[in-house]
Amino acid sequence: MSDEKLSWKAKVFWSSRTWESTIVEQVPDEHIVWRSKGPKGHVDGTVSFHEPAPNLTRVLLVLEYHPQGFFERTGNLWRAQGRRVRLELKHFRRYVMTQALTRPDEVEGWRGEIRDSEVVRSHEDALDEEEHDREDGARAAGDRTSGDRKTGDRKSGDRKSGDGKTKSRKAEEREAEEREAEEHEAEEYEAAR
Repeated sequence: MSDEKLSWKAKVFWSSRTWESTIVEQVPDEHIVWRSKGPKGHVDGTVSFHEPAPNLTRVLLVLEYHPQGFFERTGNLWRAQGRRVRLELKHFRRYVMTQALTRPDEVEGWRGEIRDSEVVRSHEDALDEEEHDREDGARAAGDRTSGDRKTGDRKSGDRKSGDGKTKSRKAEEREAEEREAEEHEAEEYEAAR
């Protein structure tokens, strides 16, 4: 298929199901929204990724299932699909965590961007852009530190942070608020577990 269209096949006992999904929107490290269609029902959904603390990601998944056919509707009465999805997500979480711990260098995802079911930035373009941003950031950090040491020139209201970079008070306050919010979310997450 293509970057924004995926074809799926699943087998449950003796019955197999196929469906096609279209990614409506995908923003790397933020969210994915999709629609699907198939002869025995369809599932629409969204998954979002949140970073409550460093090295901790909260994944929120919302699925909307529309069954068609006798077996699908009967299974839906007993909530079989929901239980199965939760079980599969537990397996997926275990798989992702194992891969991230045992082979962190091999973990890679599709970094492109999709809007209105159209690829607006390809995977290769996104990787090139991220590499370029990293190089520019490293170069700018080096220029700032060397420039500050040479001239000693800083804007009023700016302060040196522990890493030698100049930060405004507003930026420091914003970072402190973000850290507090992340710590609060991490505490809520731990309490919910």
